[in-house]
Amino acid sequence: MSYAGSVLRFMIPPVKEPMTAEVVYDHWIAMLDAINQEDLVLSQWRYADDDRGVLLDVHERARVVQLAISDVRQFNHNYKGVGLISFTSYGNFSMEEKKYHYTENGFSWGGGGSGAFFIDTGLLKQTDWPNYWQVFANCLRHLAGVIPPQWADVAPRRYRPHAAFPHRMWVGWMALVPDVDLSNEMPFVALAEYLPGIGTLIVTTKEPFDPDNEEHIKLARATEVFLADRGLLPERGV
Repeated sequence: MSYAGSVLRFMIPPVKEPMTAEVVYDHWIAMLDAINQEDLVLSQWRYADDDRGVLLDVHERARVVQLAISDVRQFNHNYKGVGLISFTSYGNFSMEEKKYHYTENGFSWGGGGSGAFFIDTGLLKQTDWPNYWQVFANCLRHLAGVIPPQWADVAPRRYRPHAAFPHRMWVGWMALVPDVDLSNEMPFVALAEYLPGIGTLIVTTKEPFDPDNEEHIKLARATEVFLADRGLLPERGV
């Protein structure tokens, strides 16, 4: 099976006060460091600055923050280093393989809206991953240990048109539903694990999620309906 194609989205609540670029960066690095032991393609992160051809280790704090601030100022000339800022990186990256084999990550936070951290495996080769579902589930666990989520999910991009509700979040393969314990209420899914103080981690199937598999789609949609009926499936754009 392949891990190529799945996207992990991890939404975090808005900040009470605008953050400095350095504070947002520190949260971003803490999240990347939390998952970098799960698999090689989730490690060796390089800051992505394509226009300049810059390939920096993401831990080069001062330089990475400086470049990210410059990127924001291209669109917001009044940016003073406080407020919404984004960072993007490539995992398992090399110049030789850039065009066809790397993991993409992005993180935006620090302003008035929700923050978003994502991992996109869509540019990976068809590479074997024996404990496929466990790696993504562990990523959700580790990320939640850094910042409790507002919502999180894992699904291939091609699942999205099949989601049960066009105006609500999807579950697809996995979701992390905050602030509730559903561990004894969902016998139809492969895993419903309560994470104390965080919420319920849901895995609809332990098989690699296939958007062409009708059974996988039925499980995902049933999970979305179950959550929506209980007021636990937020509208998109939270």
